[in-house]
Amino acid sequence: MTTPAILRANNPCALRPLSRGRWKGQRGTIRTPGGLYCAFSDPVWGVRAGLRNLDTYRRRHRLETPAQIIARWAPAADRNPETAYARFIARRVGVGVHGLIPHDYEHTRRLAAAIIRFETGSDAIGPETIAQAMALMAVEEEQAGRDPAPYLADPAPLKPLVRSKEIALGGGAATVGIGGTLTTTPDILATAREAATTARDTATELPALATLADHACIASFVMLALFGLAIVVNRLAARFRARR
Repeated sequence: MTTPAILRANNPCALRPLSRGRWKGQRGTIRTPGGLYCAFSDPVWGVRAGLRNLDTYRRRHRLETPAQIIARWAPAADRNPETAYARFIARRVGVGVHGLIPHDYEHTRRLAAAIIRFETGSDAIGPETIAQAMALMAVEEEQAGRDPAPYLADPAPLKPLVRSKEIALGGGAATVGIGGTLTTTPDILATAREAATTARDTATELPALATLADHACIASFVMLALFGLAIVVNRLAARFRARR
């Protein structure tokens, strides 16, 4: 079976390029028979962009039902099966086609997974990738002064990942080691906070450290000068005694 182009481009949510700028983690675009799509450096960034797009729908456009979301995400005017898509999302999320989707972790996770399943026709993107993208969203929401709770999961261990990666979050990072497990969301939030605090404290301590180093250098120079002076004085005294 041929892998869909959007999956090869790490864009499981089938996002189009932004009119201005780029998504985080976007490395370019790909052209397909269906048009131009984003290409991401990692599937996590592709899923995170999909979640961010859904968040914009909800906050800015007040789109909160499967019918409303899909009418904008994949409108029939662009030759998409809008009605079938909305029904599929509603079944997977567990609400009516015109029912409000609760803004909590489980329903948001189901929504993202359903969109990925419909767009790619597969389950190639595992739950750990979606969970990691949700964790990124949680950190970003906290940094923006918004409630991160809808993107916070219970701190249960996730399945091991197969490769190492580090995803920059501005103030922190979510790190996955080879053969290790994804850091739980509370740990990621703590990492972001600690990184920001460490950066601030380091900036405060640098002048003090520089001053201490300057004093140490001066003290060393004075000691060497005194030592050299003592040698000169000792030699002069020896010559004076020899003459006598």
